[in-house]
Amino acid sequence: MWRCVIIAMNDSQEPFTLPVLAAGLVHEVKNPLSAIHLHLQLLENQVLQVEDEELRAQMKRRVEIIKREILGLNQTLQEFIRLIRSETRAIAAAGLNEIVEQVVQLLGPQAGRNQIRLETNTGAVPDHLQMDASFLKQTLVNLILNSIQAYETVDDNRDRLIVVTTGTENGRFFLRVEDNGAGILPEDREKIFEPFFTTKVHGSGLGLSLVRKMMMEMGGHVDLVSSPGKGTRFTLYFDGAVKALPEPAEIQGHEAV
Repeated sequence: MWRCVIIAMNDSQEPFTLPVLAAGLVHEVKNPLSAIHLHLQLLENQVLQVEDEELRAQMKRRVEIIKREILGLNQTLQEFIRLIRSETRAIAAAGLNEIVEQVVQLLGPQAGRNQIRLETNTGAVPDHLQMDASFLKQTLVNLILNSIQAYETVDDNRDRLIVVTTGTENGRFFLRVEDNGAGILPEDREKIFEPFFTTKVHGSGLGLSLVRKMMMEMGGHVDLVSSPGKGTRFTLYFDGAVKALPEPAEIQGHEAV
């Protein structure tokens, strides 16, 4: 559906912009979705009052499935609107390693539920870098979620592991996410960053498109190395777009009151 919408809007000669139309479309979808979610919450409360324990458990499972699908659709809508609109970046001092720790803390439970260890290997990166922290955080979230999904088709007893690494390489700061999941077939590597292309059981096919878009807007690039059946490594190189800032100078002879 989304692919058809984009093609139609790009081919049209009408004096409107793609982001404006997309925002309108998302709005039209989100309104009924919000109503569904509201009524689902009411239904969830009623389910708790069902006396039959077996029936209550069955209804609760079905409610959870609906809730999960609603959340997934909401995420797809948000990714879609982010993919096609230009945003003003809020550049400020932020710590790359601090962002990594925040995201790993956020997604650690989800990885754990999928029997995946999510670990960090943070290198010697300055604490104060000139970057859009929110922007980078979303990029890292997308990469880790992609790695979590990479284990959906893995049915062996391998030690499931995702490692997030930071450091400096040839004068450039980098951020790397590596897993030992299903890997990507050679014929799919050229298409992996295309909108709506996905090899996953779940997923919109927009996450990696967003990663590439965000890195291009930051003046960086994404490097992909993958081996089918063995795993995938995504490395974000910032190419000077993210610069180290001087450490905050200590204020002498001043006491906070």
